[in-house]
Amino acid sequence: MVELTGRVIYAGEAGYEDARLNFNTRYSASPFAIVFCQSVKDVINAVNWAQMSGIPIRVRSGRHSYEAFSVANDALIIDLNEMEQIHIDDGEVTIQAGAELVPIYETLSSQGVTIPGGSCASVGITGLTLGGGYGLLARWKGLTCDSLLSVEMVSAAGKIIAASSSQNADLFWALRGGGGGNFGIITSLTYQAHSIDKVTVYQLSWNWSEIERIVQFWQTWASQTDDRHTSILKLVPESVDSVFVVGQFVGTEAELRQVLAPLLELAPKAVSIETLPYIEAVYAFAGLKPGYPKRLAHWHGSQTKFKNASDYVARPLNADGIATVVRFLKQTPSKNIVLQFDSYGGAIAKIPSDATAFPHRQVLFNIQYQTYWTKPQDQTAHINWVRNFRAAMQPYVTGGCYVNYCDRDLKNWQTAYYGNNWQKLKQVKQKYDPGNFFQFEQSVTK
Repeated sequence: MVELTGRVIYAGEAGYEDARLNFNTRYSASPFAIVFCQSVKDVINAVNWAQMSGIPIRVRSGRHSYEAFSVANDALIIDLNEMEQIHIDDGEVTIQAGAELVPIYETLSSQGVTIPGGSCASVGITGLTLGGGYGLLARWKGLTCDSLLSVEMVSAAGKIIAASSSQNADLFWALRGGGGGNFGIITSLTYQAHSIDKVTVYQLSWNWSEIERIVQFWQTWASQTDDRHTSILKLVPESVDSVFVVGQFVGTEAELRQVLAPLLELAPKAVSIETLPYIEAVYAFAGLKPGYPKRLAHWHGSQTKFKNASDYVARPLNADGIATVVRFLKQTPSKNIVLQFDSYGGAIAKIPSDATAFPHRQVLFNIQYQTYWTKPQDQTAHINWVRNFRAAMQPYVTGGCYVNYCDRDLKNWQTAYYGNNWQKLKQVKQKYDPGNFFQFEQSVTK
């Protein structure tokens, strides 16, 4: 019998309560055990042990699965978070699968380079990449998966597989946007690094009464601007009385002011523009220090529960669509609500929709519906707000959703996440995991 190796914590042992936690504390699972792998051999042993024991597995690195798909009752959790080495060589960076974003950015920044990724500090690089990977450099250098060169993966048979454009190319295609936990356990990823020095970040705000005018303008403007610029429209409840546009530009303040000129003509009540080293912008957007800009997406409270969902928008919202947005922001269950529009276009759109498993290339923006609470009695109202809002928006959106903002409510999640790429993903699943060893509530099936 193969033994579990690494740092293994069984139910009831010291450290188990912390080890079983998910970022979204709305979910609470009681797994059989959690194995924190220290090496590829530990991963192989965990896979082989689970195959022989018949105990189901879940794979985890950053714990950020919005719907806690990376944990389950009575399962073996194979956690890679303690495998976090980063190696830079001749313009390429190889990262072990458990590394989190801010330590990666810090290491790369010391060499004057980066990779495009997300802004939440503790998100794991692997899940981000496998789902596509949107962030504030996306319109400049594409999604995180667009800089991916190769991966190392442990298969359901406990074998090491390499995938790249020249080796197991079908698997490499699937791993660029096909979601985490579907085909095997990624143990390391190699990316093309991109030189970066200073960036210019900004925050503009208007009174909430300006919301229709700002939405109308932003939605047709943001995806058409300079590719070095990624913009986010941040809408909050009427009671907060502000509408925000924030973003990042890989260039100077003078250049950015030219990009922003049409938006500045809408007379914001407050303007903040600052050029700073890229790593300082990372800290600011991650909310790791006081000041500008405010954190975009997450609260890091230990008791925070949330329901997030998404939609893609390919055509500008018409008057009825904008009116729907306004109506729901006037009827929020609390102030802990954010409706975020993430601009696409630029480098994202220059890659064909079938060139990688990530299909949502030709869209204007992604909508994130975000709601947060701490008290159990507030849960139903917050979840219903998201569900009802999404339902009301369906006439105005594409029907597509971002797999990294996974949503248990989706009935047609296969095509919502993967569009026309779903059938090819099933074929890759059949080839690399014919026994469906890697499975969860919304996993790719053969």
